[in-house]
Amino acid sequence: MEGCVVLQVRDDVRLAMLEKRRYGVAVPTLPLLVAMLTVAVCLPLWRLSTCPGAAPDAALVAPAYLLLMPGNATSLPSPYPLHKLPPLDPHHLIDLRHFAFRFNNFPCNETASPLLLVLVHSAPDNIGKRRAIRETWGGRRDALRLLFLLGEVDGADQQLRLERENLVHRDMVQGSFRDSYRNMTYKHVMALKWAAYFCPGARYLLKTDDDVFVNSPALLEFLSQDLSPWGARRLILCVPFHAATVKRSYRSKWRVSPSEYPGRVYPTYCAGWAILYSPDVAFLLYSEAQRDRYFWIDDVHVTGTLAAKANLTQTDLGSLVLSYEQVRALEAGGNASDVGHFLFGAPNLELASIHRLWEAVEGRASIPPS
Repeated sequence: MEGCVVLQVRDDVRLAMLEKRRYGVAVPTLPLLVAMLTVAVCLPLWRLSTCPGAAPDAALVAPAYLLLMPGNATSLPSPYPLHKLPPLDPHHLIDLRHFAFRFNNFPCNETASPLLLVLVHSAPDNIGKRRAIRETWGGRRDALRLLFLLGEVDGADQQLRLERENLVHRDMVQGSFRDSYRNMTYKHVMALKWAAYFCPGARYLLKTDDDVFVNSPALLEFLSQDLSPWGARRLILCVPFHAATVKRSYRSKWRVSPSEYPGRVYPTYCAGWAILYSPDVAFLLYSEAQRDRYFWIDDVHVTGTLAAKANLTQTDLGSLVLSYEQVRALEAGGNASDVGHFLFGAPNLELASIHRLWEAVEGRASIPPS
């Protein structure tokens, strides 16, 4: 589902994250901390959100997550207990009983565990968008691992083009389901499946789309310094929607029938264009998805319904997302330092915008070693 952009600008985001890193324990999220300290100031800031259905009171619900440190990183169980899955799980994807990867790649088959695994939802025809990501924020494969996720296509010629592209770049994964809008949940759960089976050592996972700008240097720095280079547990970092109403109108792109979803309000869920998972969360959501019925709006289903069943909550990205106004300012020749610390640009960007944002970031950014 299309995300909205959080407009509030708060310098205390990084400070709160630094406090979490310093103590290395599960602590309340930033919205709760700010509300406890300065309720009179914080609530108006939360009302500045452009998210439909966003409720200031929802910000007071505090997700708890754990940042790993040398003292606790080795004492916790594996985030991917594959032995708990059914024997036929490798061949199943939700209700697909004969699932397979039509082609696959294995960038994590190395001694060192990557800090960040990036899984990009991409449509088969979006060749230019994949090229733009490879040429900009996704190009440093020594610092992150990146894969584009696709489904099956209709024509043999289109399939051949995808296979040739994959032979050149070795960064694409194709699952045995039709690539269509109502099959996005298959693609999302396939991403979680791929991480569990083929990249269990990644400290963090980013699910994103191919029209999103990721400030990869800043994101890698944020993960290794503001959070923890050893990883985290029970972390879902995103732009959350609170109390969004289910669309019933036949004129709505997001119309959902009562038989598909009987409730009137969705649980809190993430805008799907940028979701940062800790690996244990990826496994928990994957396990729930394999047992649950299919629902086609993947943002709602995976980060809302399934997250609630797994007793997981979302942490707000807040001002770490650029507004469209800030994106336009950078496109017009502004310096990345003028907009402060950010991790993501607004979604639904044109290719030229992604290139210009990368040029703005390169003017001051340095990528830490993996």
